[in-house]
Amino acid sequence: MKKFELTIEAIKNIKQIGSIASSSRFLTRKIIKEIDFSKKIRVLELGAGNGVFTREILKRMSSDSELYTYENHDGFIPLLKKIKDRRLFVRGECVSSIELLPDQHFDIVISSLPLANLSDRFKENMYKEIQAKLLHTGIFIQYQYFLHDYRNIEKSFHVCELDFCLFNLPPAFIYKAKMMEEKAVQLSEAWSQKV
Repeated sequence: MKKFELTIEAIKNIKQIGSIASSSRFLTRKIIKEIDFSKKIRVLELGAGNGVFTREILKRMSSDSELYTYENHDGFIPLLKKIKDRRLFVRGECVSSIELLPDQHFDIVISSLPLANLSDRFKENMYKEIQAKLLHTGIFIQYQYFLHDYRNIEKSFHVCELDFCLFNLPPAFIYKAKMMEEKAVQLSEAWSQKV
């Protein structure tokens, strides 16, 4: 999908897509800069869009790592499926189905979801599901064009660092959230009781 086609698609579906332009290479670098790609990792990507982050992650990932990517916009799913890489698993469905993923062990969750367009209830459930999918040492990375959801993410995860990328259209705030050790242990215990 060419840039002008993305812009037209975004204008038609701004609520679902959330942006009128692809993320810049500067934002992409800032999002993934602290990820240790030298080791085996499992990454969960939510709202992959046209695959800007997807391709960059795959470029850097080790050969035994895995990337699960979610996208439910019909125009983007074929673009993601064209990326031929055995480490990539494309799921053309809503992120609300991440609870169905059998594996609970992701090192990183990267989200490009347009939080401002999602209901508070949906986001609250999504944060709980993300916590359930993360390793206790895992990181949740989300970007947003305004600071609307920073406090809620900080409250949900207890540790949230804030970064900013000026060179993006529009400029973006980046949230890097982690669970406090005690909360991670509680979630791990709760999960083990379910099994």
